[in-house]
Amino acid sequence: MKLKFPRRLRALGALFAVALVLGACGSTPATSSSSGGGALASNASFKLGVSLTFNNTDFWTSYIPYETKFASQYNASLIGPLVANNNAAQQITDIHTLIQEGAQALIVNPVDSAAIAPALDFAASKNIPVVSVDVAPSTGKVFMTVRADNVAYGQNSCKYIAQHATSTSGHVAILEGDLASLNGQDRSNGCIQYLKTNYPNLKVAEYATKWDTPTAVSDAKTALSTYPDLRGIYVQWSSPEDGILAAEQALGKFSKVGSPSHIVLIGNDGVPHEHALIRAGQLDATISQPANTYAQYAVFYARAALEKKTYSAGQTTDHNSTIVTLQNNLEDALPAPIVDSSNVNDPNLWGNAKSTS
Repeated sequence: MKLKFPRRLRALGALFAVALVLGACGSTPATSSSSGGGALASNASFKLGVSLTFNNTDFWTSYIPYETKFASQYNASLIGPLVANNNAAQQITDIHTLIQEGAQALIVNPVDSAAIAPALDFAASKNIPVVSVDVAPSTGKVFMTVRADNVAYGQNSCKYIAQHATSTSGHVAILEGDLASLNGQDRSNGCIQYLKTNYPNLKVAEYATKWDTPTAVSDAKTALSTYPDLRGIYVQWSSPEDGILAAEQALGKFSKVGSPSHIVLIGNDGVPHEHALIRAGQLDATISQPANTYAQYAVFYARAALEKKTYSAGQTTDHNSTIVTLQNNLEDALPAPIVDSSNVNDPNLWGNAKSTS
């Protein structure tokens, strides 16, 4: 069953049409949440609370303006975002605050996939639907998770390294995010399992960074100094890339993409600066994590929850994704393509919609 989503419905010119089409297409899953009371009218405004882990990375500074844009489109009045700065306890306090301030629905980017559970339970007790964005909870109920397949992030990143490295034996360094987050777990597991199965002579060196850029850069220096046969570095987000490149230069290990001694470097995010590094022959590739559609569908599903829309695993969308089940919740698994020199100028990439700097 194909869901009718906003990209096609804009031509109808009204959110009322969104409600009609989606209502006709949905079916009630056991895993979806809903808010208490009556359904939100199709032309009514609502208060939407936002809790984020960070607001100081290239990805999140891009995401936030998109969220503001789509809040206006879907007639939502934003409360926040409140930013936990990677503090799980602070995030729980923030969610209580957002509900106290009148939020009727929540968008949450969990600091910790397990530690978020008490906050989700509290929201459920108040009949406040929650949409998780970018990171999925491992326990607790949400109406929908808006996220890409992070196992595929890891698989595709390390497949890229293996296929472009100067040798199929040696070491690959993984600069991991936070393993308390499903994103960090999934990206690492995807990479490790892919290499173990397909390139067993490429050995993995793991470095847990907790999404901390100075730690990631320091760990990259360690890998560059420790492994003379280092073939690639997989960094699970974009912020450390400049520091890694500077470390390579300082240690005499830098060479441009395609050079015989080049160490493959791939990141995740697809921010405009990564595109510039790819064009300059410094960064091999990145995974384009779409800040624009993350924001759009997070707000969209928050409204859908209040309008009592329902979804089920297996439904496809008109934005090239499928709704799946993850950790007993539903997830709209958005597409996230690899970006390298072959497609870096594609105007459909969200990073090119921002700038080319």
